[in-house]
Amino acid sequence: MQPQRMIRALGPLVCLALMLPVQPPIQANELPRPLTLVDALEQASPTHPRLIQGQARQRSAEADRALAGSRDDLEIGLQLTPRWIEPNDRAPIDRHDDSRALLQARKTLYDFGRTRHQQAAAETTLRGETLTLTDTRAQRRLEIMRGYFQVLLADLTYARDNEAMAVEFVELNRLRERHALEQISDIDLMARENRYQAARIQRHASLQRTRAARQQLALILGYPDDIPDRLRQPDLPGNDRDLPDLEALWNIAGHHNPQLRALRLEVEAAGQRVAAQRAEGRPLLHAEAEAGWWSREFGGDRNPLALGLVLDIPLYSGGRVDAATAREQAQRLEARGDLAEAEYALRQDVLETWQRIQHLTTRREQAQVHADYRDLYLDRSRSLYEMEVATDLGDAMTRQSEALLLTAEIEFLLALAWERLALLTGQPGFSPLESSLPALTGIDHE
Repeated sequence: MQPQRMIRALGPLVCLALMLPVQPPIQANELPRPLTLVDALEQASPTHPRLIQGQARQRSAEADRALAGSRDDLEIGLQLTPRWIEPNDRAPIDRHDDSRALLQARKTLYDFGRTRHQQAAAETTLRGETLTLTDTRAQRRLEIMRGYFQVLLADLTYARDNEAMAVEFVELNRLRERHALEQISDIDLMARENRYQAARIQRHASLQRTRAARQQLALILGYPDDIPDRLRQPDLPGNDRDLPDLEALWNIAGHHNPQLRALRLEVEAAGQRVAAQRAEGRPLLHAEAEAGWWSREFGGDRNPLALGLVLDIPLYSGGRVDAATAREQAQRLEARGDLAEAEYALRQDVLETWQRIQHLTTRREQAQVHADYRDLYLDRSRSLYEMEVATDLGDAMTRQSEALLLTAEIEFLLALAWERLALLTGQPGFSPLESSLPALTGIDHE
């Protein structure tokens, strides 16, 4: 087929292909569209820097536990020693080769508490790091919720400022017409022009904040190249429930707060390290075995196999054990201080969060009344406008947008307060995403 005829034959197919909608390539690890709060919490990247740091500390604690458990393991070594010597005049074997090979095995039978206390300290530290990682995940959950709400509030703020700019623009055009008829002065027109420009700048700043808030949320979620465009309004059933008694919350937080439990384990581990350090001044009982080969034999002086028990009794350490023990005791004292400080801070945090929920619940009721009032006021302004009576319809629409923004802001602040209470008490059921409170029983005295 000639090239011209081929082009004419393929022409309709090419046109049809160009008319078909182009499907964007599917990328791996994309955020859902639209994005919900549940999606954001479930699909947040597990490679966030703080999570990686917490996992690294946990793995380090696991390695320390394995190291402590291997202190009394069997040790086997091979020693090869090629040697050249000049035999003395009395040597029975007149050879220069004095090479040897020794296979040695050593096993600690009893170390009077060294290994036992070090293993206990390593195990306790690992449990503490696991709890610290749990607290880090709860902190990250709170951060994701805050970032998600910031995007929604930025959108509502932009809607309010866009409404306000539109109202100013309409009023400015009306005054321009009156100015053309010489019904108002230049200064009145410039005053309205100034108000319009201010509203325009405010709208532009709000638009920029919507982009910045989305970028920040993408970074929080661990998707820096996948900016979420559409977000759904979250369902927060936990905001409607009653607040538990403060004393009950203090009791629950004192037993279940992950950070507090981790610090208690750190105090326990510090005490176990003190005991392990004290045991360094006690004897050590080993079992040893040795098999050897020598190029020069001297009768009974060199044995091919030897077995024995060795009891090492330290008589004087020059104060090293006491100094190391004192250092561990100081660290235990510091851990106790950190624990006491955290207990005080936790009681204050629980009180402030409890009071904040009370305050926001009251403000929520007031904001709802204000929103209802603005809805009725807007309906009246719209009716007057339709009857061609002078009205403040534009201002009423702006005030309604402000009321919606205030209602959403208080709703989100209340949700964050409930989520913080869940973090402080170690009770995920206190989250605003949960519809009912957890059972306030089953306290773990660990």
